[in-house]
Amino acid sequence: MIRSLSCFVRLGPCSRNAFALVAVLATSAAAYGCVTLGCSEADCNDNFSIITTTADRTWAAGEYALEISVDGDEVSCSYTWTNPPEPGGSGVFVQCSEAVAVSVNAAMRCTVTTNGGAISQSCTPSPGHSVQGITVRGTPARVDVVVRRDGDVIGERSFTPRYQVSYPNGEACGPECRGDAQEWELP
Repeated sequence: MIRSLSCFVRLGPCSRNAFALVAVLATSAAAYGCVTLGCSEADCNDNFSIITTTADRTWAAGEYALEISVDGDEVSCSYTWTNPPEPGGSGVFVQCSEAVAVSVNAAMRCTVTTNGGAISQSCTPSPGHSVQGITVRGTPARVDVVVRRDGDVIGERSFTPRYQVSYPNGEACGPECRGDAQEWELP
């Protein structure tokens, strides 16, 4: 390209070098602009989660009823808990509304291992120990919860989520997701 232009325009040695540098930079910039960014297609949903435990990590048998207020919208649901899940067993899942779900599952015992720059995590169920999870889709500003067992209130609390932003495919790829998880220990 430099030779063909130098045939039309007489350039001195310094001008030719400067022109060559500009041509290289322009070619590099054009090539860089053509690089496509490889994005995965992982999806996510905005949500707020409440992980409910007890002091001894057991979940007493009984009839449970939850009254949940999500930014003033009232939701209620109930379930019966008769026996905790054993390792590999299943717990309880209740879809209270389109936006609210409750589950009770085995508590997990996790171990983190670091080997050089690699970090891995291994989790196994803790027999006889359970946790209740309340998941609210969206980004509510306030969630109020009352938990009853056999008609008696065993816990009542208000939550104000503090959302963290995450990008499961990288910030340049999207989507942007907001989430928060808070723990709550019942008696």
